[in-house]
Amino acid sequence: MLHAFDTYSKWMQHFTSPPIKWCLKSRKFLFTVRPRKNFLWYFHTFVGLGFCSAGGAVVILLSQIFDSYPPLTVAHIFLLVVVLCTAGTGFAINLGMILYGRECVEGWNVLLEMHAKLQRRGGRHPPSKKSLVWRILPAFVWALSSYPFVFSLAAIFFKLDPPYHILAILNITHPLPHIFRFYIVCTIPAELCRLLAFIALFSISTPILLRDTLILLIRENSTPVAAIVGRISCTRAISQYRQVQIVMLSMEEFLGYSCFFVQALALLNSILYNFVSLKFYATLPIWFYAIFPSMAVMTLVIIHVLMPGLHVVLDNSKKLL
Repeated sequence: MLHAFDTYSKWMQHFTSPPIKWCLKSRKFLFTVRPRKNFLWYFHTFVGLGFCSAGGAVVILLSQIFDSYPPLTVAHIFLLVVVLCTAGTGFAINLGMILYGRECVEGWNVLLEMHAKLQRRGGRHPPSKKSLVWRILPAFVWALSSYPFVFSLAAIFFKLDPPYHILAILNITHPLPHIFRFYIVCTIPAELCRLLAFIALFSISTPILLRDTLILLIRENSTPVAAIVGRISCTRAISQYRQVQIVMLSMEEFLGYSCFFVQALALLNSILYNFVSLKFYATLPIWFYAIFPSMAVMTLVIIHVLMPGLHVVLDNSKKLL
């Protein structure tokens, strides 16, 4: 598991410093909200994602409704709506990271430390070591680190970014706004891909880490000595379980906040894909539909990884109590 986070830190924690950052030396998450240190990240969040991407997409879509800009193709309008949904979700999750990130990071680090102590006392490897999930996730992070180059080149070549159309509407020819447009096109996809990698790693690692911690607690309290002590007094197992509960409650706000917006993004994009497919099937190019199997495969992988872990958490909680 830690190797996947090390890969994330090596390939995706560059140029800007997000509030939640993985530290290679201490091998844990750090939370810092300092305007000077996180200036570029704040700039990309509020100006890049919020104002230029989401706000620009809204302006362009309104210009299409009121016929104040030359009509765009259906594919362009579709991609602008996707940009609006994705940029809005990224902005909301980054805002939640500022509001709820500190408690979540502290809880995750405590859970990781508890898991490491139980593993050292038990002398056994956790079940996640044998899983293929942590072998696949570093490749997933590496792939996401290469996507920004493709997205940036496609946006520049096909003129898919909202700032280009905003400059065209305002008829701005000065080189400085166009240089700023290239900067936004090159940095915002990198921020979104890094956010997606972080959310995937964090949301997948949390239930698996919780599952492994409960399994180690069950093993520790199922030894003969622990069984004798447990018959006399059951406070030890209950106190350990309560500690895990407190840790999860500290992580609840950020995880719930992120899951809400990610699920809303998936729902909106799914409805949009179905509507566009039925309404404009004959007008869109064939390559446009490559997104469908990609989204389906990603959804199946996430469900296959998360759902068994969540079921095991409930079963192990009952066994421990």
